[in-house]
Amino acid sequence: IMHPTMVVSSFSRLFLISCVAQRNIASSPVQAFFASNQVPTIPLHQMHHRRLSSSAVAATTSTRDDGDAFRILCLHGKGGNGEEFLKRLLPLRALLDDRLADEKNKSDDVFARNTSIKWEALTAPYQISGSDDACAWWTMSPGVRSFNADEYIGFDKSASNVMNAVFPNNDSSTTATECSYDLILGHSQGAILLSALLATNIDLQRSNCSYILNGAAWPNPYGKALMSLPVQQSQHEMKKDTKMLFVMGKSDNINPIESAKQVHDCYQAAGLDVSIVYHEGGHSVPNGGDVDSERALEDVCDFILQAVSGKAKE
Repeated sequence: IMHPTMVVSSFSRLFLISCVAQRNIASSPVQAFFASNQVPTIPLHQMHHRRLSSSAVAATTSTRDDGDAFRILCLHGKGGNGEEFLKRLLPLRALLDDRLADEKNKSDDVFARNTSIKWEALTAPYQISGSDDACAWWTMSPGVRSFNADEYIGFDKSASNVMNAVFPNNDSSTTATECSYDLILGHSQGAILLSALLATNIDLQRSNCSYILNGAAWPNPYGKALMSLPVQQSQHEMKKDTKMLFVMGKSDNINPIESAKQVHDCYQAAGLDVSIVYHEGGHSVPNGGDVDSERALEDVCDFILQAVSGKAKE
């Protein structure tokens, strides 16, 4: 078992300028990435990534002292890690920076003009086949899938790692009052983890956080909690205006969209503000490599920018 690590990333001004410059040779920053064959080839030192020890995680996320930054926590899928996932999200991050810059130019709002996006990612605690780079949030018996497993072995440790990052100042005897992030994005196993946490954790249910679940599937050991969400909503005053976006690939043969729709329907039944973005691709985050994928990225950006605007009005 490896120690939990957190990867922190924020675009530098130089990177944003380079994205804008690429627009002169392509119709969008996403297409510019592909036109220059740079997905993802930006060296880590240029992306200002830094790996933190487990003891430094709480210190990094213990306060909202990052000004007007809109903070996004990313949870990778099985076989990935935080650093790799942030690189995979480069097309989305570039497009979002471009869209945010356009919004700033049009806005008279002080918050909007000062807002920046800060991306962070956790790495799952369990190594796969002894590899430092391939990690999982839990383990299962051979041949068992997350959507039909009776147990996620090691789930509690992963859940604790995520919740300690999201609510670093939480006293176990009280309900957390402030979430360290404005949006949590999960992919595949990370999305399944996120759906299970939201179904079982009152602090998350009462937070002002928004959620994006890409390539999700039914979290079978926590299915009863999902189906009981309408009851939980009435008992715990779960925020009904919580916004969730499901991103589903029509060609996903790893976690078929029917499974993700089950999760979607449970949260919709609980009264949450739930929406779906479909794309023609498979089990991956849309990367803007074609017209359909770029349209999906634009829709995801719309969702994030709405969340940014919502924070400005709080």
